[in-house]
Amino acid sequence: MVNRKLKKKITFLILFAVSLILIVGVFFSIPFEKINTFFDCPFITTSEFEQIKEKSYFGPFIKTFVKENSVIDVVNSSKSETYEPEIEFRLFNLIPIKSKKIKIIHSNKVLASGSAIGLVLKTDGVLVIGSSPVTTLQGEKDVLDDNIIQIGDVIKQIEDETIENVSSISKIINEEKNRDKELEIKLLRKNKEITTKIKPCYDVKSKNYKLGVWVRDDASGIGTLTYISKNNRFGALGHPICDNDTKSKISLKEGKVYNCSVLGVNKGTSGDPGEIKGLFMQGKNEQGVIEKNNNYGVFGNLNENSNLLEKTEEFEIGGRLSVKPGKAQIRCCIDGTKVETFDIEIIKTNYQNYSNDKSMVIRVIDNDLLNKTGGIVQGMSGSPIIQNGKIVGAVTHVFVSDPTKGFGVYIDWMLDQ
Repeated sequence: MVNRKLKKKITFLILFAVSLILIVGVFFSIPFEKINTFFDCPFITTSEFEQIKEKSYFGPFIKTFVKENSVIDVVNSSKSETYEPEIEFRLFNLIPIKSKKIKIIHSNKVLASGSAIGLVLKTDGVLVIGSSPVTTLQGEKDVLDDNIIQIGDVIKQIEDETIENVSSISKIINEEKNRDKELEIKLLRKNKEITTKIKPCYDVKSKNYKLGVWVRDDASGIGTLTYISKNNRFGALGHPICDNDTKSKISLKEGKVYNCSVLGVNKGTSGDPGEIKGLFMQGKNEQGVIEKNNNYGVFGNLNENSNLLEKTEEFEIGGRLSVKPGKAQIRCCIDGTKVETFDIEIIKTNYQNYSNDKSMVIRVIDNDLLNKTGGIVQGMSGSPIIQNGKIVGAVTHVFVSDPTKGFGVYIDWMLDQ
């Protein structure tokens, strides 16, 4: 009798332990990070959405549903380019895990470029890049010593007068009403607006008042055009344009895009990333306007007759759910104005729950490109990344220690701008 009870107890404990192991196994097999990342996507395409519903994208235990109170024909409707149905994940087809609205886009194609372009940006205010001590009656004075103004600050206003360009500062502080007075100054510092007071110094040499700072009101450079979407909207670079001296992101007032010819390439080596050497003429061959300069690149609109439209190829959009480690290609210009396609491989992808311009790690494997450039060089930022017939991202950075490798940004982040 005792043995029978003991056997029942042992059997129960074994069954309980097995059940517990199975439950724990199922729980830990649920890809919570992957699910959260899915909901952090700016959008997914209709084809990706259908694949997620049909296949076990999140494992064998998770099913995907469109909630009944969110019935939307995401495939056939043509009233809008985007739809936001509520998506729900269920465990064993029964237990709700998480639900949230997700944007689904119908415009599944864009024009991938790869053309080299010249970029000119005018700053919104003037950027402080250094200081120049002022000779006063009390000796030399360096305004940066007081820490009121810092390198990287953007001076936007003095005494409620807008700073339009470099000469604006001297003009305003030497107006009769402002001479020898403490003046209110508005600064942009690390994307935060600051209002403070500063008293300009009287320079005994020039007999004028000075702030004693070196400033810049524009920036220019060469990059690569990534894509052109509906209504000639474009995205380029995949990262912001920053000032060479301060490494600060340029606060944009206005900007222009120009045709650019590649004259040559300084080959990249370990410790020296190399660069594309190009030529463009400001004021000539203007191709469009820049409206945004942010963490994911520069964005704006091309002219209707822009010849940059001619050097493109139409591709389906592949959101981050489409990107997988493996073979891919990039489109870029390393000679004249000709856009070429080169082989790379995507060696790592990141499940990002926040936007970042280092979404994936890539490696150049094309011998022709390696012989000509050594890999990825400055100026190739923005080169569209193509995988399995879809545009999935853009090149953003090179590994300084190994120019054959670099980072890319998911096309999601760029198209969401």
